[in-house]
Order: sequence, then C-alpha cells, then structure tokens
Amino acid sequence: MAFRKITCFVTGGARDAAALGSALLLATPAKGNVAALYLRADPRDVMPMVGEGLSGALIQDLMKSLEQENKSHAAKARDHLDKALAAAGGVYCERAPGSDRVSGSFTEAAGVTEDVMAAAARLSDVTVFPSVAKEDRTAVLVGLEAALLEGGRPLLVASEQTPAVLGRRVAIAWNGRTQSARALALAMPMLTGADAVHVLGVDTLRTDAEEAAPVVDYLAWHNVPAQYHKLSGTGSVAQQLQDACAEVGADLLIMGGYGHSRLRELILGGVTRAMLNQTTLPLLLAH
Repeated sequence: MAFRKITCFVTGGARDAAALGSALLLATPAKGNVAALYLRADPRDVMPMVGEGLSGALIQDLMKSLEQENKSHAAKARDHLDKALAAAGGVYCERAPGSDRVSGSFTEAAGVTEDVMAAAARLSDVTVFPSVAKEDRTAVLVGLEAALLEGGRPLLVASEQTPAVLGRRVAIAWNGRTQSARALALAMPMLTGADAVHVLGVDTLRTDAEEAAPVVDYLAWHNVPAQYHKLSGTGSVAQQLQDACAEVGADLLIMGGYGHSRLRELILGGVTRAMLNQTTLPLLLAH
C-alpha cells in the first residue's frame, strides 16, 4: 500500500509551506494527491462570546471583518499550495484517479472543527498538520486531536522547515502499547521503502526498553531490516527520543499518540505533548 490520498490541514500561516511540502513528499512515490483543507472560521461561533451588549450594527461589522479575514487566510493557503506544487513538479487535480504525477487540490470547509477533521482523516491514507509547537490557536489543536483520536488513520505532524527527504531514515518509538502497535502497522508503507529503520526502547516506571527488541524480528518478516537501540540517557523520555533520532540521523519518528488521556497529558505533561512541542523532527502518530 502507498499513500495515494492525503489531506493536509492548512491555515494560511507560514507553517503551511513545510506541511504541504512534507505531504507532497509522501504522495510523490505513488503519484498521489494532496488535498489542502482550509477550515473557515464561522463568525457565528464567536457571537455568543462577544455579542452580549453589542449593537446590531457592531455585530454586523464584526462578522464582516471575520469574513474578510477568512478570505485573506484562504487566499494565502491556496498560494502556499500552488508554490508547493510548483516546487514538487506537481499539478492541480481534484478528481480521481489523478494525474501521471503528484497532484494537489484545495478545499474550503465550514463546520465543527472536530467533525470536519475527523471525517476528512477517515477517508485519507494519512492526514498532515503543520507544526503545532507553541501553537495557541484552539482550532488547530482541536483539529489535530480529532484527526488523531477519531480519524482511525495515521497523522503526520510536520517540522517547521520543509525537509529535503522524508521517511528515508526512520525511527520507531516502541513502548509495547496499543497505540505503538497501530502506529507501526499504519506506517508500514513507509517502512518497506526506508533506507534505514531504528527501533527505540526507553526504560520508564511503566515500560521496559527490552520490549522493543522483538519489533526488529517482526519487521524482518516484512523484509524491513532494522536496528534496536536501548536508550539509557538522562532527561525526559521525549528528550531521549529526540537525542537518539539526531544520533542516527532519523528524518521521521513513528510513535503512538496519547497513550495517557489528553487531560492527564495536558495537566501533568506527557511524551506526546512534549514531542509536539519540538520543531525539527516530523512525527507520524497513531492512536
């Protein structure tokens, strides 16, 4: 299986470029399609928060301003797609079965963020998001979590800069949990074509690093040579993973997302949250 149908969430911000570039790198081997999805902010959603005590004329002005902002961001997002396609040698195409080369399309959608993103993810081989490090826009974070937790498909979180290659030297963070198993299975299209695969295990109070060793044998049955690394450095699990990825030259880290509840990770922190806050390493996540 190859990644033929990819959705890329765009916002009109500067990070769109790296997300679209990463999505096109994933789609190119199979001449797939990247559907850039821009989610329009509905002015009516903010009315309950700011509407009380405002005159009808002022509310109309506010809605008009938000609509103009929507148009501006959508135009920027479309421009980012056009530039990414040109750089990748791709073409604009909206209909299956696509073109004789990698292609892209642009769609604007309106609705509840969670519903729109989860629905899009369910009918995508993989959904790509811009980096969310230090992201404070609720719609972006909510959309990412909905795609990850409700989409049933893998999610790629791009780095801040467009990588030269993606999925050539891959690292797998394995903790023996269901989320790791799903991430491994859903990432198999990338693993079978990788030049090098590294399996990372970390000892914690709840996980045994040695549980990652059998992953190498599992991958061998799929003709994927891999190396096992037991991490015994200092620092948090997230920091050890980042250090190991840098040491082996990984251009992608595959891992399960939100092994603990989102609320627990929000309050106490967690590996998923910490990895989402770094900006240099693309992540392929599954829940």
